[in-house]
Amino acid sequence: MALHHSRKLKAVMGLCIAGYVLWVLIPAGNLVLTTFKLPREVMTGPYSYFPQSGWIMKNYSDIWNVIPLGKYLFNSLFISSATMFFSVILSVLAGYGISRFTFRGRKGFIGFVLLTQSFPGILFLMPYFLLYIQLESLTGLHLRGTYASLIITYTTFALPFCMMLMKSYFESIPVDIEEAAMIDGCSQFGAFLRIVLPAIRPAIATVGILGFLQAWNDVLFASVLTNEFTRTVAVGITDYASQFEVQWNYVLTAGVVISLPVVIFFVFLQKHIIQGLTAGAVKG
Repeated sequence: MALHHSRKLKAVMGLCIAGYVLWVLIPAGNLVLTTFKLPREVMTGPYSYFPQSGWIMKNYSDIWNVIPLGKYLFNSLFISSATMFFSVILSVLAGYGISRFTFRGRKGFIGFVLLTQSFPGILFLMPYFLLYIQLESLTGLHLRGTYASLIITYTTFALPFCMMLMKSYFESIPVDIEEAAMIDGCSQFGAFLRIVLPAIRPAIATVGILGFLQAWNDVLFASVLTNEFTRTVAVGITDYASQFEVQWNYVLTAGVVISLPVVIFFVFLQKHIIQGLTAGAVKG
């Protein structure tokens, strides 16, 4: 009887999972299939899920000529990669320090870091904008409209969560292995480099992809802190819209193209990402 109920439960769960997968894949499949349609099929009816006038590749060649999509992609890749780099370096060092050392105000600092995650990002848009203007007027350092302004902003937003993730992961690694390495002659920093750092590769992969996505998907800050030279692809695809119409065939095709870097990241790093998100949840 119990076996019968177990099979029924598995069947129901399988149907639910299959339904969820279809719910996700059907719109994604529609997005991809639309990129192979002629503009008149996209803009006018009757609607068809599959291309009716043949499968065309013209949209994929035209998107590079209508707007400087290549430049926007370079800007996004550069800013996102730099954000990923700084998010990993700073969160690893900060997470290790918080997990291994006791200092005055430690609990208050952790609470403050967690508190920052409760505010919506839009609340910080105007303060950041005014901050960069004030820095420029006081020091002559021009940040607004540069790569640096976005990298600093995105790293700031990615760092709290990444830091706490690294802290949890470090706490799951026994201190004994570092002490054993130090007994054998390593300094604490040497033990960190040789013993701890290789063990946290899943967490590093997770923090890296989170930092990358923080910068890659943002529209809010990029729409205010960039100019025509530093515009990211998330904002740049709006150039396909004119005053009177939106070229949806180009918008959707560009959407597929700019999704590829993130898809590639997940394909190659998904194992490490899952390990990084789950391993630090169990201390021991």
